[in-house]
Order: sequence, then C-alpha cells, then structure tokens
Amino acid sequence: MLSHFLKLAGKPCLGVLFVLAWPAWAQGEREPIPEADLRTLLPFSQNDTLKYAHCEVKSYPTCTYVWGVPASDDDARVKLGAKPEGDRLTTIFAQAHGLNDFDRVLATYSDADPVEGLGIKAAWSAKRDQLSFMMADYLIIHVNIDARGVADPKAVALQTAMFLSSAN
Repeated sequence: MLSHFLKLAGKPCLGVLFVLAWPAWAQGEREPIPEADLRTLLPFSQNDTLKYAHCEVKSYPTCTYVWGVPASDDDARVKLGAKPEGDRLTTIFAQAHGLNDFDRVLATYSDADPVEGLGIKAAWSAKRDQLSFMMADYLIIHVNIDARGVADPKAVALQTAMFLSSAN
C-alpha cells in the first residue's frame, strides 16, 4: 500500500510524512476517562477535585488529567492554554505495526523493568514513573504518573493500565 501511495504522491517527502503520521492517523482522538473512574484509580484526597481532563491528538493521541486542591488561578491557566497545577496522569496511545516496535520503547528506558501479566509486553521505568505496554493489536499505551502524594506510582500506573486495557 505504501509503495502505491508513493507512486501516486510522486514526492518522497510526502511518503515520509505519511509513514510518520500513520500512528496518529490510525488512532483517533480519545475520550477522557470519566471522573468517577479516575477517583477509583488515582489517589484523590478529600479536598481534591479533577481540575483538568483533556484528550487531543498531538504526535499521538494523548490524554492529560490534573487533580488537586482547587486554586484561584486554575481557570486562568487553562484559558491561557496551560494546565492547572496539581498531580498529573498522562496517557499516550501509539499504534505500532508489530511486536518488534516495542523494542524501540525499551531502548528509550535506561531502567526498563519487565512487567508480567499486562498486554503482550510491558515495562516499568522508575526514573520516569511510566508504564508502557503493548496490546494484542500492537497498540502501545504509556501511562505516566506525576503525583507527589503517591507512595507507589507503579501500583497506580498498573491499576490505570488494567483499566485502559479492559476499555480498549
């Protein structure tokens, strides 16, 4: 299919753009995880609220969630295109083409720790507080936790990953 596209396009740079954009194109925008589910997955304290929940397609479909105690400048930050201050969960979805594509993920981790029982391949990075796993359809999902109050970010990432894998 790609060679046919290159012949039609007639320009090698368009073919390169097509190949690079394929994962983002193959995976459309995601819907945010509902707040009720987030409250079961993430360590919300009694005074915390979900301040921000937004999914968009950047290089890959990405969802960002920010929670914490409400601050007076939260709305102003969002209106200016920034995110409010607080604890953060980020999920990124990248459609791979085969099992070997997960090796590229592992190559970016200096501390990749294999995780059993999640997808067909999975790894945890304590330095990044990030879990990456590949589903049977070669969808790679990254779950990144940036939360000061989380004693065990790996456990929170695993719980979130299990939720995401059951929703896909």
